[in-house]
Parts: sequence; structure tokens; C-alpha cells
Amino acid sequence: MRRLIGSGRGFFSLLALAVVACGATGGSDENQNETADELDLTRDATPLLPAPSGPAAKRAIVLAHGFNASTTNAWSYYGVAEALAKEHPVVVKAEVPPFASPRTRADYLAKDVDRALAQCKNTAGCDASGVHLIAHSMGGLDARVLIGTLHYGDRIKTLTTIASPHHGTAIADAVLGLIPPVADGAVDALAALFARTFTTDELANDADVRGALSGLAEKNAADFERDNPMDPRVYVQSYAGVSGVVGGWLRDEDKKACEGKLVSFKNRSDKMDLRLVPVAPFVAHGLELRPNDGMSTVESAKLGEFKGCVPANHYGEIGQPKLEGLDRWTGWDHVRFYRTVAFDLARRDQNER
Repeated sequence: MRRLIGSGRGFFSLLALAVVACGATGGSDENQNETADELDLTRDATPLLPAPSGPAAKRAIVLAHGFNASTTNAWSYYGVAEALAKEHPVVVKAEVPPFASPRTRADYLAKDVDRALAQCKNTAGCDASGVHLIAHSMGGLDARVLIGTLHYGDRIKTLTTIASPHHGTAIADAVLGLIPPVADGAVDALAALFARTFTTDELANDADVRGALSGLAEKNAADFERDNPMDPRVYVQSYAGVSGVVGGWLRDEDKKACEGKLVSFKNRSDKMDLRLVPVAPFVAHGLELRPNDGMSTVESAKLGEFKGCVPANHYGEIGQPKLEGLDRWTGWDHVRFYRTVAFDLARRDQNER
């Protein structure tokens, strides 16, 4: 199991059921039975989504990564491109500078979109009139610059974002407040040095940490929105992630923020990756406890048609750290999710006929 409950699992399960049996829930017998079922810690989750199936996409699929990421490091899509490539003719992994502004990153993303279109032209049955762009985290902001500033609306057919902080993330504002402008040169040099451990020298050397954080900051979100209008030719849909520092069960606040579109096995909550726990209080705006995935709030992740929330933290949304198969606590399976999204996009292609 990914989340090992431990040798005390049976004890805590019996304890939870005993509490319910004693009437601690204060509800009807039916409600008590439902709660007892939810509190059964011994049951492994079943998949949240049906087995993905459908037609192959007739357009290229491009995967765009987020901040501090590449196609291979701890913030990369784990196994996603490989799975999609088995079912769709052209799948391209974009790679942009990990520590640059959305404007700079968009220039590189444009090259990857052009590369995907070129591959599509040389692939039988592939429609090179546009691509399906799937973006995680900061990749969604890069995509918006690509569409709104670089005018790629004629080459982007759809944009799907997962946990992209479209309205900013408070952790970026907090870090910006800690870095004096006089230190920018040193910070960028260190970022470039670190980036060379997981990406090319060219991408690493384009480090601009202040520019990256400024693009992610809540205080700049309104200006970003104004400067990067969406193109009506591009269909936009978005997903958010929800996680809890201690896991357990989903809160009513989570479901409300997700507009009721949040599915998890037996109402279980994802347990946040420990690397995100120190950051989460900033993201959640302290005692406001805004539902979030450790990097982006649910509200900030909404853009275009909001499709709902997934029970995963910012790492888990892309299958990190190197997650294999089903999460036995929540039922989340990142590869199954992206395969489902890709088949849905393929059906949109078919419906154009």
C-alpha cells in the first residue's frame, strides 16, 4: 500500500466503529452505518474512474510542466507521456526553464507546440490545425501567456490545466517578501546551478527566480489576467487538487470549494506529501484553511469550465514521487486520470465532424 496504515490498523478501525456504535455521531441508524462504512480503515480503495477507453486523438497532445520542473525530475509527469503514447499518435513532453517568468517560459513552450505540430504533419491521420495542451501548475500560466500574449490561439485547440494557480498562490508572495532585490543575482546563480542537475544548461541558465515568483504571486494575478486574455477559439477546462496535512477524511469546506465535484473512495482525504506541509499554511491563508493541494488553492485553480477536484496533493497530481497504480487509500490513479482526459479530448475531436 502507498499509505501503510500500520500494524494498528485493525485496532483503530475497531475503535472508530465502537465510537459509532455508542452513538457518538448523534445521527440516525442509517447515518451511523454510512459513517461506520467510511471509517472502515481496513478496506482498500477501488478505482475512482472507469477503465479509460475511446478513440485516438486526431491532434497532438502536449504536456507542459510547472515551476522547478523538467521532463525527468521530481516535478515531472511520472509515466504519463509513455501511457498516452500507446493510445494517441503524437504526444510531446514540453520542457521550459524551471526558474523563469511565465513570459520567458512561454517562448520555449511555443517551440514545443511548433514541434508537436511538425510531428503531426508527418503522422498519418493527425490533424495539424492545433494541439491539445495539458498543463500542470505553473505550466497553465505559461499556456495563458502563449495564448494571450504570443497569440497561439490559432494553434491551441484546447487547454486543460491541473492545479494551476490562475489567481496566484500566497507562498509566492511570502517568498518574494524574503528576497531583497540586491540578492537576485546570487539567487539566480544558485537556481541555475541547481537546475543543471535535472535539465539542459540552456534552460538552466535562463533562471529568473523573481520573475517566476512574480508570475505566481497573488498580488500580480489581476494584472496577469488583464495582460493575457483568453482566446475564444480555445476551449479551456480546469481541475484542482485537494489534500490534507494529516489525511483522514474530506471536509465539507473541501466539497464546497470543489462545487460538489470531488470524488474519493469512502470520502477519504489525501495525505499531503511531507515536502509540502511547511508550505501549506501559507497557501491556505493561515487560519482561513482554504482548501488546497499544498501549492494552489482550489479557487485559484479554476479557469474556464471547472471540471472538479482530484484527491491528490501537488506532487500526487503528476504521479510523484514515482507513484505506481492505484492509491489504496483514496482510489486516485494519476495515469488513469490523464488517460481519461486524453480520451475525452479525442472525443471532442470526433464531435467536430
